[in-house]
Amino acid sequence: MTGQPGLDVSIFDTIVETGDAQARMQLAVELARLTGDPQAPENERECVVPTVLKLAADPVKEVRRVLAEILASASDLHGDILFSIIADEDDIALPFLAATPALDPWKMRSIARVGDATRQVTLAGRPDLTDDVIQEMATQADLTACLALFDNAACTLSERNCRILYARFGRVQEIIDRLLALDTLPLDIRIMQAKRASNQVHQLMAERGWVPANDAADMVADAEERAILQILDGANETELPPLIRFMTSRSMLTASIIMRSACAGHLRIVEAAMAHLANATPVRTQDALFGGASGFNSLYRSSGLPQTCIGLIRAAGQVERELRNAKHSLSTENFARRLIEQVMTGEAGMAPAERAKYLDFIGRYSSERIRVIALRLREGLVTAA
Repeated sequence: MTGQPGLDVSIFDTIVETGDAQARMQLAVELARLTGDPQAPENERECVVPTVLKLAADPVKEVRRVLAEILASASDLHGDILFSIIADEDDIALPFLAATPALDPWKMRSIARVGDATRQVTLAGRPDLTDDVIQEMATQADLTACLALFDNAACTLSERNCRILYARFGRVQEIIDRLLALDTLPLDIRIMQAKRASNQVHQLMAERGWVPANDAADMVADAEERAILQILDGANETELPPLIRFMTSRSMLTASIIMRSACAGHLRIVEAAMAHLANATPVRTQDALFGGASGFNSLYRSSGLPQTCIGLIRAAGQVERELRNAKHSLSTENFARRLIEQVMTGEAGMAPAERAKYLDFIGRYSSERIRVIALRLREGLVTAA
């Protein structure tokens, strides 16, 4: 077979077929250099492809190794040559796979789909993974390869790919730990994991019988709400509304969480929840929550929250209004103290039994020191009644 003038490929085929290993190795060096030379005429590079493929399948491993080592720096390789080397023994294939710039996203996705675990892991360590390649790996690749993505400093896991990994490996603790360590992890995933973790703890406590069933349920629910509240409090103004909508869609936005937010002084969360539940604008919600009684009552009725919470939410809104007007803020514990004062001294028409109920809520959702104060005052109201 003869190629373009000046390049007689029949000589190469003769060496491949009859030459010794040393001759074939020297040929591999020369053709690899030609193949990887972007300045070489394209027709010359094309006509040596069949010979290079034969060398890539040479029975002598060193011939294949030297070919792969030189071609590892080539920026443009025929796909058959590329995949032939990648299919070789690991000590030849993996260094080539890690280094070759000729691997485009389409070829990367192919390896993510059909490559074995060692090749997928090597692929996961490359610095040039596109979001679509990462998606293919998150969807198809072995667990070890997906874990390797987290170790790649050049790999950024998008929100989409975080969701794919969580949906696929939500029961694999190694993946969960790595996801939770990401600052960019979508907050709804953090909330779902808090819920899932609390369910697992509840099940374990029930199986082991460590505490009575009712006590276990209360302890787990309290821990779950605290974890969710921490996530909500960490959400910014853009993240919070969709997070509230997500929780509503999963029946996770409970009156208990809203009251806990109010007792802790997280009125930003209460505000977002009320706006969503009442289908009200942020301006209307602020005016009602931190304004007059008539606007508040209308907003509260529209929210569908139980009447048992209304006085506590109103009192928290009044405390928050004072703080905003004074451009002042309080710690969680000091807010709870101020809320106790508001419950005890505000709204002259509030019955002692109602004040006692709200003190009970504040004690339940606050620190131990606040709990002691709230329950002592509650006992005094009950005794006086």
